[in-house]
Amino acid sequence: MHILRGIWRVLLSFVAVGLVTVVVVMTAWIPVRIQDVRLGAWMVSKLAQFLARLFQIQFECPDAHKIRQHTGLIFPNHLSFFDAVLLMSVCPVRFVSMAELRSWPFIGWIAIAVGTVFVNRDNKASRQVAREQLAHQDSYFPAIVLFPEGHISDTGELMPFRYGAFEVAVSGGLPVMPCVFTYDPLPVVGWTDESLLTALWRVATYGGPIQSRLQVLRVVQPRPDDDAKQLALEMHGAMTAVLRYSGHEDDVLRPEL
Repeated sequence: MHILRGIWRVLLSFVAVGLVTVVVVMTAWIPVRIQDVRLGAWMVSKLAQFLARLFQIQFECPDAHKIRQHTGLIFPNHLSFFDAVLLMSVCPVRFVSMAELRSWPFIGWIAIAVGTVFVNRDNKASRQVAREQLAHQDSYFPAIVLFPEGHISDTGELMPFRYGAFEVAVSGGLPVMPCVFTYDPLPVVGWTDESLLTALWRVATYGGPIQSRLQVLRVVQPRPDDDAKQLALEMHGAMTAVLRYSGHEDDVLRPEL
């Protein structure tokens, strides 16, 4: 039964992605914006909502309205390839993504159409170009999502941050919204040393619902005299605390004065 479920989900997701890609690419030249967001980006957001339902991801984001209203940068932790899907299901956002994604069929074409900033993190020149693109955007709405860890965590813990994006935030005075993803069961949606199709097949054949929550932390407004490394360190600590103690706040908090 799980094999049939997996085949059905994978085929349906490929068809949905293919259809939306065609529509997004064909309408990319049309200067139509809804709530100051490209028409194609709204289509991708609807696709993300469909994929979350198809793979039975029960997603909760109590402060979704804050993400929809945010102008600036969003820095989430990175646990799964579904992170981007779930963020896009909340509202249209843009991403800073690995350069290889640009050449992927369908997904890469969608990424280009919605204004993704591509970066090869192993190439200094590519990183510099991406920083300049981030620093010279005409608008920071929809918000731009950047995963400060640089890649998906294979342990579930928060990995070290790359602080280049924090330097961009400080120099440009860009508001930063930290967010923390959690999943249950995490091993089902995680992506470690395996192909994307292998990871997708594991999720597609999983029989139970997958619980996911995105917790929005307080927006940080950098000052011109802020130290980017210190800002990154403080945000790393706050996100680590939420990731570790979310749902178990009594382990570290007491109501007494």
